[in-house]
Amino acid sequence: MKVERLLAIVIMLLNKRRVSARELSDHFEVSLRTVYRDLETINAAGIPIVAYPGASGGYEIMENFTIDRQYLSLDELVAVIAALKGVHSSTDDKQIGQLLEKIKALLTTAPSSLQGSAHPVVYDFNPWGSTPAIAEKVNKLREAIEKRLRVRIIYTKIQGDATERTIEPVTLIIKGYVWYIYGYCLQRQEDRLFRLSRIADMSVLKEEFSPRPNQIDKLEWLEEWDTAERISLVLEFAQRVHVRVRDMFAPEAIETMQDGSLLVRTKMTDDEWLNGLLLSFGDALCVHEPFHVRQRMGDTVKRMTKLYE
Repeated sequence: MKVERLLAIVIMLLNKRRVSARELSDHFEVSLRTVYRDLETINAAGIPIVAYPGASGGYEIMENFTIDRQYLSLDELVAVIAALKGVHSSTDDKQIGQLLEKIKALLTTAPSSLQGSAHPVVYDFNPWGSTPAIAEKVNKLREAIEKRLRVRIIYTKIQGDATERTIEPVTLIIKGYVWYIYGYCLQRQEDRLFRLSRIADMSVLKEEFSPRPNQIDKLEWLEEWDTAERISLVLEFAQRVHVRVRDMFAPEAIETMQDGSLLVRTKMTDDEWLNGLLLSFGDALCVHEPFHVRQRMGDTVKRMTKLYE
């Protein structure tokens, strides 16, 4: 248990930089005396730990100290390579490619049983339907972020109208299968999230900008991305589309009826995306609730029918 605790302390110091003895004591549920002995043991093992006094003091590993490969198991190195391959699949980031090659080099002396072995999980962050145009936008925006250059974009909102914006890009984000750029919009005077597929045109300006305070902290809003109000839906699907339905909805939302049809109770955002999704099922779907969505679907079908009369 002591060896595991010592390794855990080293990892915590590497991740959190400076940690107080009290924090270590509370985390590992041991006495302060034990913590001090553990720190002395780690220091004696060749990992230099520096103590800082004062209210904001604590312990941290000496700056510029590097962890040798012996602290990562071969299985862990294979897992890191698998994850990096997934990231590299979505962008031709040369730094990631170089890092991938360096970590692969750590496996050159691995046992033959592990040489060329695959991780049990394959990571591929390349979105379905990704096009060279998206990759080009990603690379341009990445360069703008690194050089802190403003970017002018023509952005199409979901309603269809296009506006010109000038943004100070902070970071690129891929969530699900969609790329976004998060940054400060000069027109709206606030941080905004822009979907890359809706950027019709983009140009990197020569105007430099200084990072705004606390912008990175705002990335804690991950759980709040989907802030649009959701509505409750009751949908009935024909049995012939059951595979697609089960791919799209959670098992607990699906009820199989006696005739084989599927009744789905779910919540979704009431927008144009919902309309397109429902219409994509054609006559294999009947909307039961809510009434305004059912009516809207009926009106849309009537207008479509007139086009083909």
